[in-house]
Amino acid sequence: MLALMAGCGGGAAATARTPADAVTQWMKGSAGVQVSRLVRLDYGEKVFTPPAEDDFVVPVNIGEYSESRTTGVLGATASDLTATYYQTNVPDELKGVPTDLSSMTTRVISIAGSGTYEYRADRQDVPAGKSWRHSRGSECAQLVRAIGSLGVLNLVSPEVLRKLAAPAPSSGKAIDGVATVVHTGSSSLAEFAIAAPPDDPVIVAQLRKRNDLIQVSWQLWVGPDRLPRRVHLTSTSPMAEDDQPKTTVIEVDFTGWGSDVLIDPPPSDQVHETGTCLDPEPY
Repeated sequence: MLALMAGCGGGAAATARTPADAVTQWMKGSAGVQVSRLVRLDYGEKVFTPPAEDDFVVPVNIGEYSESRTTGVLGATASDLTATYYQTNVPDELKGVPTDLSSMTTRVISIAGSGTYEYRADRQDVPAGKSWRHSRGSECAQLVRAIGSLGVLNLVSPEVLRKLAAPAPSSGKAIDGVATVVHTGSSSLAEFAIAAPPDDPVIVAQLRKRNDLIQVSWQLWVGPDRLPRRVHLTSTSPMAEDDQPKTTVIEVDFTGWGSDVLIDPPPSDQVHETGTCLDPEPY
């Protein structure tokens, strides 16, 4: 069991000079933060297949889902995140097609020293009688850090926060009744790579080259205590394949810094051990 203790974002964080300093002071021991993320994917202009006789016109490449919502808690040594998925970009021609994606709902628990546990509503990739996949490997997390990423876990890392907060701040809007300043900037996704020992330097080099083509613009709102309140990210990938999003918009809210939260591993009799690399957060 891992306890995340309560707090109000004051104390030591109030004296922090940068968001990286503030998060470093709060994200240690058993302190944590509640997060809520909304992701919207845009696959670009729909492509329609030419209709054969007596066939319907069928749009292709609208993606497996176009929106996801992730909620949960992050701590210095543990996280518990649940993602739900939605298809909101269905063309008028397919409005009658079922779009229930509840079977994709995914929960991921990651605990330092215990590994990563993944649960998917449709019990994908687990044998009968089991609900969770478990891996003790850290290869996925290392790869994500090495190639550059702006997932929820990365957004509370000091290395990424230093880059996001590097542009001079301007006056921001009030968020949850708190006055903020906002840092606005842009760069390639590869700029957010963090030194990590890769298992395969060739693959890492290839992925970094791809990420160098993905452009990211951001807004980071921080409160008087320098703790992040909201991050808005827009990434564009002009070289994306037809089945990949051309534009991704992400908005993450941080609330309850220092919240008292308990994170337990799943019941051992429900866990299937796997050697497969599991991502430390659902996407």
